[in-house]
Amino acid sequence: MYVIFVMGPAGSGKTYLTGALSEWLQNHGMDVAVVNLDPAADWLPYNPDVDVREFVTAYDVMKKYNLGPNGALIMSVDLLTNYLDDIRKQVEEMKPNYVVVDTPGQLEIFAFRIAGRIVVSRLSEGCRALALFLIDSYLASRPSALASLLFLATATAMSHGLPQLTILSKADVLSDADLNKLREWIEDPELMLSELEPEFKRLYSTIDVPLIVEALIKPMVRELLPVSAITGYGLDELYAAIQRILAGGEDYLTEEPNEAL
Repeated sequence: MYVIFVMGPAGSGKTYLTGALSEWLQNHGMDVAVVNLDPAADWLPYNPDVDVREFVTAYDVMKKYNLGPNGALIMSVDLLTNYLDDIRKQVEEMKPNYVVVDTPGQLEIFAFRIAGRIVVSRLSEGCRALALFLIDSYLASRPSALASLLFLATATAMSHGLPQLTILSKADVLSDADLNKLREWIEDPELMLSELEPEFKRLYSTIDVPLIVEALIKPMVRELLPVSAITGYGLDELYAAIQRILAGGEDYLTEEPNEAL
């Protein structure tokens, strides 16, 4: 069983990519279990096979503990850790090849809080797993925003401890020239830093950013994979990248049989 965690900042397109990727896998003959871990979701563009809202919802937590939306979401994920065995059991009963996990909108839960690490560890225990870190194409078009998001991607990868692919979501809004520019920035972070706005240049002049880029970002973020959940652009390439990590190849015959559980 292969487990794919879809992570990223709020609004980066996690839920839509979860739906698009799971549909792509199903259309190519693979058995997929789709897991919603967002206890605050009002609507989903896919039908989850396993839904955290069966166990805990942010709305109920908000009312019970007199919390605001953000605090309720954090506490909901803390409470979710009590139901991980139940969620894992539901997934295993389906005997899927793939498990695609849609994570909550508050990235801090998986980047910095212990509850996020517990969730990832339990749901991926005994399985081959990876994370997809989504970066919104619109934000990535600014070098200062892209640099900040790459730091966040690195922090997230260091927290959950899984192999991680960096995904450029909503790629359909970018031109070929925009995509080429982003690839140049990833391949040559010095170029990206040289194009920072003046106010950010002053900020980054106070720390050794090139050293941080070489030591942290480059090892974690080797490339950006442009993907559009709306048009399906890049899903073939995303699958190939996933297979290289999880199965050591890109052939469909590398899928684990359902009986592997």
